[in-house]
Amino acid sequence: MESVDPLPSIGVGTDREEEDPLDTLKTEPSGARPSEAPRLPPYLVQLACADDLRLASIRHWLDEVAEIRIHRSRSAVVRREDRTLTIGLADRYASNQHLLAKATPRGFVVSDEGSTNGTFVEGRRLAPGEERVVESGLLEVGHTFFHLRTDVRGARDTPVDTDVEDPLTFQAEFAMGLTSAGRLVRRAHDVLITGESGVGKEVLARWLHRISGRKGPLVAVNCAAVPEHLLEDELFGHLKGAFSGAVSDRPGLLRAAHQGTLLLDEVGDMPPSLQAKLLRVIEDRRVRPVGSEEEVQVDVQIIAATHRDLRALVHEGRFREDLLARLGLLPLSVPPLRARREDLGILIRRIVKELPRGLDRVRFELDALRMLLLHHWPLNVRELRRTLLAAIDLAGPVENSSVLVSPQHLPPALELTQPTRTPSRLSEADQELRAQLVTLLARHRGNVAAVAREMGKPRSGVQRLMARLGVERPAD
Repeated sequence: MESVDPLPSIGVGTDREEEDPLDTLKTEPSGARPSEAPRLPPYLVQLACADDLRLASIRHWLDEVAEIRIHRSRSAVVRREDRTLTIGLADRYASNQHLLAKATPRGFVVSDEGSTNGTFVEGRRLAPGEERVVESGLLEVGHTFFHLRTDVRGARDTPVDTDVEDPLTFQAEFAMGLTSAGRLVRRAHDVLITGESGVGKEVLARWLHRISGRKGPLVAVNCAAVPEHLLEDELFGHLKGAFSGAVSDRPGLLRAAHQGTLLLDEVGDMPPSLQAKLLRVIEDRRVRPVGSEEEVQVDVQIIAATHRDLRALVHEGRFREDLLARLGLLPLSVPPLRARREDLGILIRRIVKELPRGLDRVRFELDALRMLLLHHWPLNVRELRRTLLAAIDLAGPVENSSVLVSPQHLPPALELTQPTRTPSRLSEADQELRAQLVTLLARHRGNVAAVAREMGKPRSGVQRLMARLGVERPAD
């Protein structure tokens, strides 16, 4: 959801100074750079709170905002006044004065205002008096995480999946592509969805089918999973007696999707011999079953999806250029998950919401949620989903019970993505505590649970100490 400010945004007068730091963050005129997506203001996305997943993700547009302040409040509140965006968090781990970010031509300069638990940028705690320039990065205040981004191009639209009443994305570039694809399917155009494996192309195809307004079903076929000699029969159907084993008529998937949508998943793997026949169907909307001399009229919309570079396949002679032109006139490109961190809060909530426990019965230890938000996710949304489902099952095997997901419930690969934290200006007591941690970790060969038992602390507490004091687990 978008933030709603109780006070209007106050613009800047015509007599502003030439070196206003916001000058580099303005929206470009609609006629600027016609070959590129329009430049938009920066935004700050409130991703998730480790203690309460029921709190929806919120995007705050930073039009004319020169300063951001985030602090603890009795109830969640957003106020915009005198070019300052103030966000009050109902987060007991935040401080009354916590984070300050000031706009500059290079980005926002983030600093901590003397908070108890510190301000973290990309998993690193800011030292007292330290300032860090952030163009795009993860911010942490108490147990609440934000994503700040300054270089933004695309659309301010927020496409929503009405089935779950959640935004599909906060990323402006992706939102522009979704809006265009939505307009195309509503006007009966075929659509091509491209993107890496695991980004959720089939989920988007189902969304496009729902908003298309078509009365028939969505029928899907994976072109890479069906052998070449069976794919033609799968798509076009056959008449009884057309070949050995054809004991009855079969309509095929194209006719099964009449008045609906046919999803051709992994269309880049379709054999060239069938590409020509598919092109005829797209052009004429007529199907000729195997063994028939007559064509059958069919009302079907095609949504194709692929992780392959179809233009490269065209150059190699493995994909028809005219078919690509018919399917991919305005392709919907789905960015990898690593490029849309602002959507992690939406996706985590959506996955957890599908479980019997629901959002009110799943919480995260701070370190566990931080690991999820910092991970690179090379296998995209599919990897995120499997990681979350496994972690929640490990955290609480009893159905409908509340669970607390800890770092120990997450794959070791997520720990490898954590940044090295280099502390500065440690007090004498912290220096002694750091030395104790180093000694204990060496004695227990990096076993954090064993160190926690010896120190009489929870494992998560020891992990937070390690993060704050810059202590790493020794190599095996």
